[in-house]
Amino acid sequence: MQCILNDIKIRGIITCLPKDVKEMTDYISVYGEKEVTDTIASSGIERVHVAKQNETTSDLCLRAAEALFENEGIDKSTIDGIVFVSLTPDYAFPATSVVLQGRLGLSKDVVAFDTAYGCSGYIYGLLQAATLIGSGVCKNVLLLAGDTNSKLLDQTRKSMAMVFGDAASATLICKGEGILGFDLHTNGYAYETVINKNTGFRMWPYNLDKKFNDQEMKDDDVFSIIVSQGPRTIKAVLELMGWEKDDVDFYGLHQATKITIDFMRKKLRLVHPERAPFDIVNYGNTGPTTVPLVLTDFPYRASGIDTSKWKKVVLAAYGVGMSWGSVACDLSKTHIYKPIN
Repeated sequence: MQCILNDIKIRGIITCLPKDVKEMTDYISVYGEKEVTDTIASSGIERVHVAKQNETTSDLCLRAAEALFENEGIDKSTIDGIVFVSLTPDYAFPATSVVLQGRLGLSKDVVAFDTAYGCSGYIYGLLQAATLIGSGVCKNVLLLAGDTNSKLLDQTRKSMAMVFGDAASATLICKGEGILGFDLHTNGYAYETVINKNTGFRMWPYNLDKKFNDQEMKDDDVFSIIVSQGPRTIKAVLELMGWEKDDVDFYGLHQATKITIDFMRKKLRLVHPERAPFDIVNYGNTGPTTVPLVLTDFPYRASGIDTSKWKKVVLAAYGVGMSWGSVACDLSKTHIYKPIN
């Protein structure tokens, strides 16, 4: 699917992290020093933020949204849409977006949607928010995307336990001057590549006596899809917009591991690879939050970064389902805030 949506702008972005931090070196007692050292070297991840037992994705999204409202001076009555993207909702039902509408004190006229996507979720969430605005249904949509991955992980597998972290984000998409170009894809033929069979009803009632965090991931297949489809969707959206790859001011790529980012930069043959940074040393793979997290974190960590020059930005992500996609946008007038705890 490809489309260009006009008269839509991304007004503001902020991310929220749990206060508790887990050091990867803590796993030495579990996996051994060499295994941990090698994993840190390949993933580039040294620590992650972990939600408390009673702290949910919606709690982090709530804090992010409230901070965004305060920083932007937003009148809550003007929000007419919520899109909540996560694989870790509060309940099977009701929808967490509905719960957040009430917790945030928004109008009862708000339309609210839950979208069950993982790493590719931010891109799909942007599309859903943008189409709500482009269709005339809404004028101001709050996109809340995040996951508390730690509640799902199989701690016996270092490829999962030592890679994923928790985080959430809030993005305000409005009617206004701006263009968003999308390229999105799904491959349900590979739906078992990353799967948790114990949280739905396909395996019911067998799954009732299984651990909630039993999760399957075919690591090699995931990597294969990322490195094959990631560059393709980026090239496709560049062609859609008529942009040259080296004229792009910033690439906000899904932050899976250092290996995947290095491969993507090499595959795209970027003259300025620093414009596609790796930025999850302190956070790990935070699912649908990795893209907004690199947008909000990198400018405050790197020197000489002026986001007002981000006129041509490409965001790309790939995840469970399988699903992947990219969006081209102008973030030069977007208010980008430092991550909060």
